[in-house]
Amino acid sequence: MGKVSKSRGERALQAAIDALDQLRGALVERLDDIDLEAVRTRGMRLAGSVRSDLERRVRPPRRRRLTPWNAAGITGLAILGAAIVGIGYVAYDRERREAARRRLDGVQSRARERYAELTGGRTPAESDLEDRVRQVVADGGEAPHGLEVVVEGRTVYLRGAVSDPAFVDAAAERAHGVVGVVAVVNLTTSAARDQAAPRS
Repeated sequence: MGKVSKSRGERALQAAIDALDQLRGALVERLDDIDLEAVRTRGMRLAGSVRSDLERRVRPPRRRRLTPWNAAGITGLAILGAAIVGIGYVAYDRERREAARRRLDGVQSRARERYAELTGGRTPAESDLEDRVRQVVADGGEAPHGLEVVVEGRTVYLRGAVSDPAFVDAAAERAHGVVGVVAVVNLTTSAARDQAAPRS
């Protein structure tokens, strides 16, 4: 049995060697048919195109020349940008100056009021309050001759010699209703009593 399997193996091996020899012969015939010159030419052509493509990609791009139209466009854009920045700055600066002016006006008005308080003068608030009180006092009709309205701080003083004390009492009530008035002091006297006093 060992001799039979050995001879079968040798025959299979010999068949494989013969098949390889036939394949090698066929390859040799095929290689003889290949035109090596044509392959070389095609390879050179392909290498040349790859090389030019690589050079084009690696080489820095050529700078385009600046034409007068391009220069004018760039200059125009620069001028427009500068104008926009200038307008923005002017608008911002105007707002800033107006805010500073409002702050300064507030400081000045407070300083004037404080100066008026310290020197015994009249503040704008007192003048405004006095005008409103005079208007309310006159709303009851014609103010009697001799009635004097004076505002000091937030206190209203009614002074003078008047012929109609009832009108003064009504005016004092109306003055109490004015916003900002804390007190109303009636220091008026009757004109008839004042005239009688010198005679006696």
